[in-house]
Amino acid sequence: MVSATQQTSRIRQRKARREGTVRKRYERAHGTPKFPVHLPGYDPSAPDAPKTATQSTAAQTDAKK
Repeated sequence: MVSATQQTSRIRQRKARREGTVRKRYERAHGTPKFPVHLPGYDPSAPDAPKTATQSTAAQTDAKK
């Protein structure tokens, strides 16, 4: 007979391997759900908005001047 610790460890490992397999299989078959990239009220000119390629090159040229 194995120890309780060893048995518990094996059960936890088995459960961790099995966790999410149904969801993962479904998402592989059907793709991830559609969601909006920018939520309503998104302001692209906000200070914390991600910079686009044109904004970053313009900022670099302004810094060189």
